[in-house]
Amino acid sequence: MFADLRASRHHLVIMDGKFDDDGDDDSDYDDDYEHEHGYEHWIGKQTVCTGWRVGLMRGVLRLLMIGFLPVLCAAAADVAIAPDRMLLVNGQRTFIIGLYENPTDDAVLDDVAASGFNLVQCSSDVTAIDRLWQRGIYAWVNIGGRTELEEEDAAGIQALKDLVATCGPHPGFLVWEISDESLWGCYLNAYRNQKTLVEMANAYHASAAAQAARMARGYQAMKEIDPRHPIWENYAAGNSHEQVAAHAQGADIIGADIYPLMPYPTSPVDVSRRGLGYVGVTTTKMQNAAPEKPVWMVLQGMSWGDTNDLFTHKPEPAQYPTYEESRFMAYDAIVRGARGVLYWGTYLVPKDAQIWKDILRIARELAGNQPLLSAPDSPVVPAIETRIFGFVLWDIKGSPIGVRALGKVVGGQTWWIVANELFLDFTYTLRGLDGLEGVAYVETTTGQTATVSGGALSFPIPKYGVHVLKPAAPEASETR
Repeated sequence: MFADLRASRHHLVIMDGKFDDDGDDDSDYDDDYEHEHGYEHWIGKQTVCTGWRVGLMRGVLRLLMIGFLPVLCAAAADVAIAPDRMLLVNGQRTFIIGLYENPTDDAVLDDVAASGFNLVQCSSDVTAIDRLWQRGIYAWVNIGGRTELEEEDAAGIQALKDLVATCGPHPGFLVWEISDESLWGCYLNAYRNQKTLVEMANAYHASAAAQAARMARGYQAMKEIDPRHPIWENYAAGNSHEQVAAHAQGADIIGADIYPLMPYPTSPVDVSRRGLGYVGVTTTKMQNAAPEKPVWMVLQGMSWGDTNDLFTHKPEPAQYPTYEESRFMAYDAIVRGARGVLYWGTYLVPKDAQIWKDILRIARELAGNQPLLSAPDSPVVPAIETRIFGFVLWDIKGSPIGVRALGKVVGGQTWWIVANELFLDFTYTLRGLDGLEGVAYVETTTGQTATVSGGALSFPIPKYGVHVLKPAAPEASETR
């Protein structure tokens, strides 16, 4: 019952977006509009609800969620991972939009919920999980190194059982997180305790291997205690493929944090603003380390200039990602296969700061595109041709960054998400689209249109640009 109510509320909140039935492509959630018109926009359904029915449903939901929550908490969330690595929450395909900050201010948390965030970090306290769940947000709980079990570790297993008994039955609890950037801990221990580079390297590899074995034991124990909730581990972007692959045996979901924008501009060229495409490169590295597991990427929600522990403050203002840069980094991860994006560092910024407003705006767009982002990938993988000035071929063999595209099959139609990872404007051409011949596409932000001709589709795209291409007219009945 509770799961059905949560699903209904989720659709009402986020569906006034890219998939509306009036064709205006308005991606901004408008609460007043929903109260007035009462539309629930959903691919293939386009269910119409009257305004009073929406208001009544919300009133009932609030009453149930706040007044009767303790009674309904027995219905734990059913969480699984689909074969294509998308999370299934109570059977519903779900793209994760997450936030590390758990605001203590209820008004700020209300903004987080209204913007479409569906996962927020939380303590293991049931009251704290309740607070998120009352707003329709799922909780994840970081249990640190508690899954690093020694052999015959009865006390460690009991501690895990106690955690599961506390959080596991709650319908608002979704996923366990284990030690953050645990491989860096192995490195730091080696650095502190060894004198030579050779000793340090040997100590690091030995420590990482021992840790991976402990985590594998803990993973198996946790799966026996709580098979319902997945385990997620986040790495640093600089961790090696080999070490991540070994550690990934102790988790169901992996990912990395990457915050490429430096704290202050560099002179004469701000080099960090030329390297934002490495968000996508890191996503691919994580996916290659664990091909069968979902990748969730943790993105920059702050300026490095806000931190005292790593950088010295300067008189000049710290620099932050712009809206366009933050939006690009989110979609770059998505195009490279990420099944979720989360933001870290927002606790460092005031809530009237532009970066906070930008992140809420991006979350609203991603939530509005939930049916697209959670849809199955298209089996069509196009060849991508890029040209500068529209005619000069740009093709650097072996370059890790470029223009990337991902097809999604939504309601039998093929959509495209495209990200330009380079600091140059291009015209790109997707080739190999013979099955889509004659299909007209519209870019949802700019309104640009183009038609597949000769199996090819071309659009101009700016540096760090993002395109969401939707079919302008219904395709043939078969999935293309």
